[in-house]
Amino acid sequence: MLEVPVSLITRTVAELCVRANTHIPPDITRALRRAAAGEARASAAGVLELLAENGALAAREGLPACQDTGMAVIFLEVGQDVHITGGGLADAVNAGVAEGYARGYLRKSVVADPISRVNTGDNTPAVIHAEIVPGGRITITAAPKGFGSENMSAVAMLNPSDGLQGVADFVLDTVKKAGANPCPPIIVGVGVGGTFEKAALLAKKALLRRVGERSLDAAWARREAEWLAAVNALGIGPAGLGGAATALAVHIEAFPTHIAGLPVAVNISCHATRHASAQITADGVIYEDTDDGPQEMRNGQDRSLHRSSIVPENAKRLALPLSAETLAALRAGENILLSGRIYTARDAAHKRMCEMLADGKPMPFEFEGAAVFYAGPSPARPGQVIGSIGPTTAKRMDAYAPELIRRGLRVMIGKGGRVPAVVDAIKKYGGVYFVAVGGAAALMSKCVRAARAAAFEDLGAEAIYELAVEDLPLVVGTDSLGNDVYARKMQKDDVQ
Repeated sequence: MLEVPVSLITRTVAELCVRANTHIPPDITRALRRAAAGEARASAAGVLELLAENGALAAREGLPACQDTGMAVIFLEVGQDVHITGGGLADAVNAGVAEGYARGYLRKSVVADPISRVNTGDNTPAVIHAEIVPGGRITITAAPKGFGSENMSAVAMLNPSDGLQGVADFVLDTVKKAGANPCPPIIVGVGVGGTFEKAALLAKKALLRRVGERSLDAAWARREAEWLAAVNALGIGPAGLGGAATALAVHIEAFPTHIAGLPVAVNISCHATRHASAQITADGVIYEDTDDGPQEMRNGQDRSLHRSSIVPENAKRLALPLSAETLAALRAGENILLSGRIYTARDAAHKRMCEMLADGKPMPFEFEGAAVFYAGPSPARPGQVIGSIGPTTAKRMDAYAPELIRRGLRVMIGKGGRVPAVVDAIKKYGGVYFVAVGGAAALMSKCVRAARAAAFEDLGAEAIYELAVEDLPLVVGTDSLGNDVYARKMQKDDVQ
């Protein structure tokens, strides 16, 4: 019988958390490059190349590929001939998550209670899925899940009469509603059967399959190909800006179910679908290879993002603050390189600022003419200006934005579309909403020249930072006339 001390499990989990966040799996990188080669639109191909380049930089410099380093989801397959010694398994896993997120300078995003929302400070507890399997080894997979994509996932308890068409419709509808929010191109995990919770677990596990690796069941394999084609026919495209590659893969896992039900779960993941695995055996710890050859920047150069050939040549350089005339002249879809002072602010910061406004308290920064970036960076390593930084889903700030716009806020930066009330406020007061490409956080960090904590440091990852940025690449998402770069109607769930 193999004896495994909990200290070894802790060390392995810590290493996997770092690897998963800094090394995009090779099959995904290859899929991004294939998708770029197949795009007819130069802008869509450019986004895909940007994401591949971001992954190369992250691996090379040990940076998180995305600033949202996720809630740690840990899968364990424990051989029945293994004896774990020295403590509890769950405690060992959580200790490993805490160690890995500290050592890797990964963002701590977990709150202890869903309502009071106080950050735990170490990204624990993890979500642990453990099963006993035959043999004398332990397999551990760390799959950190960011919530820009997790929030777009869904479960439905269909009727048996809904059949295959009902399942297909639910999958497609879920992707349509997600739109740009989960940082497409996405990977779609689908779980069919079992019970409410089993379907969701099947969908989560489906994401761990190598991109394009089909189901062993011929019928489900055929459906994976058909549903991928249907998803890509939606035209959402990379970053939600249009194109052929809305998804890189659709993976389906099925399980027996009850005669009265047809449970279906769709777990959407961003293009990165981060995960890393290792086996603890009698011969030691064996890590699954995460390398895809030399991790070099394009042309072997280490460059700032704005010098990369994937940034459109027609990009317009703007310096903050932006005048009313400049704002009025911008049009949806224009490429922008933005420089100047901006402030980060996410959900908790917006909520607190609006409460302070209602109480007549002074704001942490002057709204008039200000630019707000919906972002929460990962911690900076020693010698770094800032950690990885990229946009979060703008719709979560839509409840607060109209009042802040009325108070003078004119420039907002995020990802995904806005609700009509925000668009109306932008039109009324002459503002602009810029879109940043989600999933390029390592590269975007190179555009930040200076950073300081400006307010609400008690909020941890949601504190307000003042940043000095240079040539931050953006696209005009909503202009002062209310034109929308996504060129499609907001989904019903976006306006509720």
